[in-house]
Amino acid sequence: MKNISFLFPLYNEEKRIENISNFLNWIKDNKIDSYEIILISNGSTDVTEKYIYEYEKKYSFIKAFHIPVKSRGKSLKLGIQKSKYDLIAICAIDNAWDLNFYIESYKLIDIGNYSIVFGPKTHEKSEVNRPVFRRVISIISSAFLKILFGSKIDQDTQCIKMFKKKEITFYENLSESNLFSDVEFFLFTKLFKIKYLSIPVKIKDNKGTVSIKMMFSFVFNAISFRFSKEYKKGLDIYNKD
Repeated sequence: MKNISFLFPLYNEEKRIENISNFLNWIKDNKIDSYEIILISNGSTDVTEKYIYEYEKKYSFIKAFHIPVKSRGKSLKLGIQKSKYDLIAICAIDNAWDLNFYIESYKLIDIGNYSIVFGPKTHEKSEVNRPVFRRVISIISSAFLKILFGSKIDQDTQCIKMFKKKEITFYENLSESNLFSDVEFFLFTKLFKIKYLSIPVKIKDNKGTVSIKMMFSFVFNAISFRFSKEYKKGLDIYNKD
């Protein structure tokens, strides 16, 4: 594996930022060459911003950025724009995902000629260990998205992924929403008819509960995007031919 930009969107992760050290060990063990790690703190109110700049000073291959607003969408766009390599991996700092996903994705993109590889929890062969409450929320969320977008949603969209930047021409169209950005990414993949593959993953989800405010925000973003100009343009491309 070589020439990869690993992107970590971060929000109030002072207690888990040290997982970067574990990630560096994984990179070393798998003999990955020519890589960079991009850390983006978005709207963090703890000391995450301080820590990412300390990592940047310590390692020449780490880039650190901070944006003042809590926006996963904006951090993803910025990270993609600042990436040095064409191959980009979206990562999670919580260590919930089995990192072997990136090894398999690299092979599939290189040999299978895929532009994007997703690692959804809802893949029939995924091994997922997560609290019952989060499973229920995920089921409700998926059902809601199915109602809004129909067959264009066929997996869990909140997942790690690897892709070729030059073929993801839609990334500049992503909104700066906080919670809905990953859904947008998947929908644009479908609408722009980009060749992708979803593969099973192993996950140990240790995240906490989801607040009522977060759920309402997600619903609002979803409905807003469903009736947006960007989605309509995407539908026009999708319905051609």
